[in-house]
Amino acid sequence: MNIDLLIKELTPFYNEYKEKSNAISGTDALIIMWDMGDVLKDFLDNNEIAPHALYREVYGVSEGSSNVTKKSWITREFQGRCYRIRNIFKNKDQIYSELPSLVGFTAFRESMPFFDNIKYKLKSEDRVNLLKLLNSNRSKSFVLKEIRKLQADKIGIKNSRNQRLVDLEAQKKIFIGFYNYIYYLKDKDVKEITQALQEKSVDIDLIRTIAKNTSALSADGFRFYEFDEEKIKGINADIPEKPELGNWISYIDILKDFISKKNPKEIRRFRRLIKPEIIVRLSDMLNQIIKVNFK
Repeated sequence: MNIDLLIKELTPFYNEYKEKSNAISGTDALIIMWDMGDVLKDFLDNNEIAPHALYREVYGVSEGSSNVTKKSWITREFQGRCYRIRNIFKNKDQIYSELPSLVGFTAFRESMPFFDNIKYKLKSEDRVNLLKLLNSNRSKSFVLKEIRKLQADKIGIKNSRNQRLVDLEAQKKIFIGFYNYIYYLKDKDVKEITQALQEKSVDIDLIRTIAKNTSALSADGFRFYEFDEEKIKGINADIPEKPELGNWISYIDILKDFISKKNPKEIRRFRRLIKPEIIVRLSDMLNQIIKVNFK
């Protein structure tokens, strides 16, 4: 599994997309993303790694540190969209056939659940009508407005305050899994806790930073603390088939993503999924592990 070679394959496509994104048609943007998705799909089909774990490896966990030479700046979100596009269209000819005059990539992005979500995927006449809308010569704003109506009708998004909560489902699941692991771990004896942390190579100072940043999620205005990237790199990789070992890296990734946001909107949305008191409780449990067992 050679991540460096994968990055070398992806980078030319990504650079082309970034350089031309303001000038190329929606269809051509889709084609470039399909090509990137094809590279990702080939890698995932031939290596034992989950998509989100791969996206993190490609993007890099050490941004901001000095050791970034073997990582890229291809965001995880962008990689995920490319992979979805590759799975939606079996080949590029299908894109040219079905979306020859795509009004814009944003319109397609907002329509993606209607192409690949098992609950909302459109078929027959409904799908034909959506393709007609996406290929129409109407303005981008008109098409987006119509897609919003379709979302409200098919997905049931009636309240705009809830519209983006679905985007945080992955973070919610990781938080709950990590919370349950720490809840399980905190009541073990010193020897068991020490062994569990040693297995993951988790540093106590890193746990303190995790606890502080977890607490900071609970309300606006709290200070966030920078992570020591060297300590993060020292953590043994998460083992998906053994969630009881604790997904430290996955949870740290969530915290880092939230910390990087200039606007607190996403954190506020997250607090609608996970109550502030639960967030504070996780922070307290992390501090309890440190206080009781590592005096």
